[in-house]
Parts: sequence; structure tokens; C-alpha cells
Amino acid sequence: MDSRAVARLIDDVGTYKQDSVLIVRNGKIVADAYFAPYVAGIRHDLRSVTKSFLSTVIGVLVQQGKLESVDRPVLDFFPDRIIANLDDRKKAISVQNLLDMASGIDWVERVYTPDESLARMYASPDPTGFVLDQPMSDPPGEKFYYKGGDTYLLSALVNKLTGQNALDYARKELFAPLGITDVRWAPIDKQGIVTGEAGMRLTPHDMAKLGYLYLRDGLWDGKRIIPSAWVDRARSGKLVTNFGKYANLWWSIPERDVFMALGRHGQAIVVFPRLDVIAVLTGVVPDNEKRYPVSALIERILGAVRSDRPLAPDPEGEAALKASLLKAATEKAAPLGTASELVDRLSSKTWRFADNKLRIRAVGLKLAGENPTFELTVYPENSPDRDIFLPEPVGLDGRTRTKRTNYAVVANRGNWQDSQTFALERRFLGNGEMVYWTFRFEGDQLNLRFRNTDGYEIELRGEPVN
Repeated sequence: MDSRAVARLIDDVGTYKQDSVLIVRNGKIVADAYFAPYVAGIRHDLRSVTKSFLSTVIGVLVQQGKLESVDRPVLDFFPDRIIANLDDRKKAISVQNLLDMASGIDWVERVYTPDESLARMYASPDPTGFVLDQPMSDPPGEKFYYKGGDTYLLSALVNKLTGQNALDYARKELFAPLGITDVRWAPIDKQGIVTGEAGMRLTPHDMAKLGYLYLRDGLWDGKRIIPSAWVDRARSGKLVTNFGKYANLWWSIPERDVFMALGRHGQAIVVFPRLDVIAVLTGVVPDNEKRYPVSALIERILGAVRSDRPLAPDPEGEAALKASLLKAATEKAAPLGTASELVDRLSSKTWRFADNKLRIRAVGLKLAGENPTFELTVYPENSPDRDIFLPEPVGLDGRTRTKRTNYAVVANRGNWQDSQTFALERRFLGNGEMVYWTFRFEGDQLNLRFRNTDGYEIELRGEPVN
């Protein structure tokens, strides 16, 4: 691959809120870039890339003979249930229809809308029953419609066929053969079922291992993990979407011979079979901002591949690539406002809040001195009488200050928007999200506005306690 072209790709990706880009060709790492403050070794939230891992778990079941056919009707696995809205269309839903997001089950998947099916599913005491009871909107197999309900049923199917949840089964049958040991997949609900549509966390290198399994036609170290036909379907696609084709919980662009696992906020595993290339992206891109286009990534990699044989030495190109990797690892300072005259007075105050959806009890901003700190007190959902105190450093020079906690590696930076308004950018490295806090001081009172990467917003009013 052309080192200069790869360097330009890394530089371009770095202009977006992406966390990393990894390129592997012929089993060798070509580029492994981490955009500060994100660093190597931190598990990343995969969002919907999780779906492609779940698909692979189902493929393992097929390979091992635990699922004899993906054409089997889904309702066969739930004979003890009385199912609402039952008709011939629902009876005809197959496992393959779930894998292709073509169950025909009526579903609404739009974040933060009152009728959003996914949130209602998770809120249900019986998520499996919730999905199975939904009415049908289309005959199964005819229309692609992206829905977390289909993947939840697939995860429930793993429990039925193995007596284990998808995570426990995958640890032994998928992750262990691939050498993946540092994995988290949550939540696991009261029915013992792990969410199938999201929730997995892996390092970028471990994400690439899934791509490599598919690049090698389902083989790993000579052992067949999933059927070759499973890979073929993912590669060629089945149902037409507004972005290429879809099958087996993978997206594909057959005319470019590329298929991919995609997740919200900039997560991707992209497989180039003819070129023997895997590309992995992770990110923290808010919904209202543009993430690095997968189509651009595909074209840039296609353009960077020069030969199937080693290229002549290119010291200048290699130097350019090293410089791009170093630039990625060096945090760029954000613009700064003028510090407010309120800094000293605020540092002695704490603001307390009434019960709220964020479960924030109190906040403090200790911004004077050499070690600025954001102090947050929260209370657990199941223990509202217990306070948890979370002091975290804040960078006031345009760069983040980080702290490893028991819940995440936190990276914070803040600046004054005007003499009465302080903005705090709070990142949980690897979580695939950012949260933005705006503190507006009006006399002794604090108006706090919270917004996250998913687009959720809330405003709270705090009263001083000292």
C-alpha cells in the first residue's frame, strides 16, 4: 500500500470525531492510528457492530449443528408461549429473516420518540414476549427494516439452543479461538438474555479479528468456525437498502466487493476480500455531526493499494505515515474563551438538585488553582439514599485531563463561553459518546443544561448549599 495515501487517509479521518483507524493487509498491520485523547488498549463501544458479532455466534451454532437450518420458523423455538397478533405471516418468520432484518414485524426505531419500539422493549418485563407479540407490517423476507427486535430474538435463540446466554457461549466457541479475552457485552436482562443489537465492547485489534475471520472464509488457524456459505451471504448481500445490501447482519456493496459491520457514532469493520484488507474505525461522532464516510474510506483504501507484491522502499512516504500517526496521537487544543471573574467565588460553592432523570445530586466547579476539578455527586437508581462522589480533573487550556475510574477512563476539558457561562466537554474514552454540560450562573442559582451524543437533552436548576 502507498504510505503517502495511507497517511492522507489518517489525516482526513482525524478531522472528524473518530477515535481510531486500523488498516490490515495480508495479515499485517499497515496503520494503527489513535486520535487523542483515545489511546490503544481501551475497549470501545461497538454499538451496532455488535449485531455482526451476534450473527457470527448464530453461524457458529449452524457450524456445530446446534441449529440445523436457518430456514426453521422462529416460533418453533417458543412453543410454550401464547403469542398475540398471530397470523400466517408471523408463523412464517424464519431465523434467516431475523438475520436479514426482514422479519416483517411492525417496529419503530427512532431515538427519543414516544412510540419508539426499542425503548419499549427494554422497559418491558418480558422483552421476548414484547417482540413476538408485535403485529406484522409485511410478509417476512420481502422488506428490509432495521430493528433491534429481530436481533433480540436471535440472542434469545442462543439461550434456547445452548442453555447459555450469547456472551457465555461466544466466550468459548468464538472469542477463545480468535484469541479475544478482553470483552464486555451488556446488559443481560432478567430473562438471562444479553442484548443482541448493541452493548459489546472490544479493542480495535479484537474488532479486526472478526473481519479477519470473514476475510479467511470462516476459517481460523485452519479450523472452521462458521460455514463458508455464511460468509458468502454476508459478502453478496440479499436485501436492498438505502446503503448497499444487507444479509446476515452485515452491510455490503457487492459491486465493490466490500462488506462491513457498521455502528452508530462512527464504528465500522470493513472487509475487502479481493485486496486482503480489513479496516476498522471507532468514533464518538454525535448524531448531528458528520462521521467519516464509509464510502470515502472504501475509495481511499482501494486507491492506496498498489500491488500484490512488496513495493520499493519509500523513505519519504514512510516518514509521512509516521508523522500522521504522531499527529493523531497529539491532542489538538480547542478554542478558549476568556476566564470569568466568577472563578474564585464559584470554587467555594456547591449546587444541589431535586430528583432528576440524570440522578445528579450536586455539582461543584473548583476551577481556581493549578488542578481544576469538576465535582459530581450522583445517586444510584436502586439506592436513592446513597450518594456517590466523583471528583474529576478538567483541562482549561483547550486539552483534556484524564482519570481512570472504576466506570471508565474520563477525559474532561472546559472553557468560558462568556462571563456567566462555562461549558464542559466530558468524554468516557471508548464509550462511543460524549456529554456536554453548560453551566449558566444567574446570581446564586445554576442553570445546568445536559446534552449527549445520542441527542438527549435536559435542563436542571441547582440551588447553592454553601
